[in-house]
Amino acid sequence: MIGLQVTSTTTHEALQGEDIQVTIHRKPACLVELVVKAGKKIIDEAKREAIKAVNKEVTLPGFRKGKAPEQTILKRYPQDVERELHKTLANEAYAEAQKLARVPLLNQNAKITFDLKDHSEESAELVFSFETEPVVPAVDPKLFVAKPVAKAEVGEKQVEEAIKQMRFFFADWKPVEDRAIQDGDYIMIDLDTLENGVAHKVFRDVRFEVSKERMAPWMQKLVQGAKAGDILEGISEADETASEQERNEFKPKQVRITILKVESAELPELNDDLAKKVGAANVEEMHKSIEKMLQEQANAGAKEALHEQVNAFLTEQYMFELPKSLVETEKEHRKQQMLKDPKFKKRWESELSQEEKEKTEAKLFDEAHKAVRLFYLARAIVHQANLSITHQEVQQEAIATMQAWNQSAVQPDNIPKEVFALALSKVILAKAEDYIIENGSQAESSV
Repeated sequence: MIGLQVTSTTTHEALQGEDIQVTIHRKPACLVELVVKAGKKIIDEAKREAIKAVNKEVTLPGFRKGKAPEQTILKRYPQDVERELHKTLANEAYAEAQKLARVPLLNQNAKITFDLKDHSEESAELVFSFETEPVVPAVDPKLFVAKPVAKAEVGEKQVEEAIKQMRFFFADWKPVEDRAIQDGDYIMIDLDTLENGVAHKVFRDVRFEVSKERMAPWMQKLVQGAKAGDILEGISEADETASEQERNEFKPKQVRITILKVESAELPELNDDLAKKVGAANVEEMHKSIEKMLQEQANAGAKEALHEQVNAFLTEQYMFELPKSLVETEKEHRKQQMLKDPKFKKRWESELSQEEKEKTEAKLFDEAHKAVRLFYLARAIVHQANLSITHQEVQQEAIATMQAWNQSAVQPDNIPKEVFALALSKVILAKAEDYIIENGSQAESSV
């Protein structure tokens, strides 16, 4: 670490104005308290405003609404004036205090609470509480040391595999119901690990080819002879091709496999007709197109791995206080996104234990905390390095985001504000990550 650990101490600063004293208390989680001692001038102004407010709401014989003398309002409606005075005094005192303190609110929607400790005709003491923006440390890109990234291999073997997967898309799938599973079949399964009789999801609805090349030996052995609908239990084992270190680190687990369905596939012939279905003129052009796509994916994967290194560097190296409300909002957003999945929602509402829910909540909180910290660090890096971000870049990212949500016809002028804001955050983060990589001590990465 570089001395940027979060502390839970409270700092304070005292300021003196003409008719006001302000003490700024900075507390953990970006919480600020302004202890304000207001003088007679502020109190008199607040009292006049309180009387005006009450005057506008009452009607007295012989006077137009809002035109009654102040003393008459004070005499007839003392409790109303006193109640309104709490509001006007808070408004006046806060406005005058901020002229000295100049502590920014977290955002336009930030909540300000106040406590009127004491007040008289001569003075008043109030305490205002609100969240402010975090103090983000300057980031030194030279401290980032990129670890070597192995780019995914792209050769004839990988191209042929991609073509095979494409042929699966156009395959004629037929259910296997009259016999047991055998090599060459395709099974759709759910996989869970079992701990003390409690199931923990690994994945759902994943298709496997039952073969030595496509399936771990322990799994292949377990499903052989089974049928759709069977629920199997066994013990996972390290792959035969695993290194000695991987074998030593591997921990066998009790697993449960639910076989959802069994199918056989009749693949289409590899010819020009198939190539035309994927937008190529012939097989040769399709081959080149797929190879190019795989190269682009390999480059993107290597770049993403470097970006993940940058994110780890930033979140581990630069610690600072964050507003609790932002972290909680981000955590709740992530939770609601997960609950949109009907299967997860069912598990959350009826299957997960309280302990499992608490672990999930804790994991979401940690993810949210890192995400909010990354946002502020990235924004600071962009500002610090004077990096440019254009409207077109953000718009393109917003369109790509909506297309990823299966919205094909996206009108640039009709992009929702929340999607545009998300796109802006993504562009800011990407710019910051690239800047750190380019200026780190190993900028000559393997991308």
